[in-house]
Amino acid sequence: MQANFVIGIDLGGTKVAAAAFAMDGARLGKVAKLPTMARMRRAVTLMNIRRVVKQAKIEAGVEGPPNVVGMGSSGPLDLKNQIICDEDSLPNLAGFDMGAFCQREIGAPLALENDAACFTLGEAVRGAGLGQDSVLGVTLGTGFGCGIVIQGKVYSGATNNAGEVAYCRVGPLTYDEVGSGERVKELYKSSLGGGSHAPTAREIGDLAEGGDRDAIGAWQAYGKGVGTAIGAVCSVLDPSVVVIGGSVAKRLDLFGSALAASARQVLLGAAAERFEVRPSALGDAAGVTGAAALALM
Repeated sequence: MQANFVIGIDLGGTKVAAAAFAMDGARLGKVAKLPTMARMRRAVTLMNIRRVVKQAKIEAGVEGPPNVVGMGSSGPLDLKNQIICDEDSLPNLAGFDMGAFCQREIGAPLALENDAACFTLGEAVRGAGLGQDSVLGVTLGTGFGCGIVIQGKVYSGATNNAGEVAYCRVGPLTYDEVGSGERVKELYKSSLGGGSHAPTAREIGDLAEGGDRDAIGAWQAYGKGVGTAIGAVCSVLDPSVVVIGGSVAKRLDLFGSALAASARQVLLGAAAERFEVRPSALGDAAGVTGAAALALM
């Protein structure tokens, strides 16, 4: 039975995931997942956090309280006071003291950080960014998440808002709009001349892989917009590598080349030449892995 362990939690608006990790950062069992139910009463979401932690411990064969809990949560966050401030994705937890909850209900202190930062940290220490001096992580799904890891540590900035680029703009659209799966649907509908219905991004991906020209064009246009956004961030940070994750990024083969070409148009000289995008190596485990790594620092 494992005596010392940490729990990594990935808390988002749709799902909450957790896994147990040894003190050397190795994952001990499968990643447990439950729906967040963020539109229901606060007590429901808190119950699911407790349940997913319990399941993670069962998967890992560990008992008792962990040494530390690491958590990546959608932001914004009050990191100093460990308060959730996300009124969009986690409305029932807005203003909630997550640090006190973890101490009281899970029996351990909390290390809290933005979920995209934890994704990036996970990839930097055990995934696609391993061995790189600086890693820019981008998650594409319901929006555009961004994390920065330099020399193995999350860079949070002076006000803990580094990487919060969701409301920056590419033309008339925000980064969140440019990077969302909804954007793929909009581009596909536009190519067909409008209409009230469009397939999901996943279905459009299937169409593209089957050779549908309109679907292929929608994914390439999506990649161009995302590449412009990422190129602007890279022009400031000049990272060693960019790691892409999230639900939409599972189709990176359909838009990765357009993304890279668009990003290189924003960058100059050596930065454009060495620009590199890698898909997430850890997949759905990246967030909990990074949260655990945060807890162990």
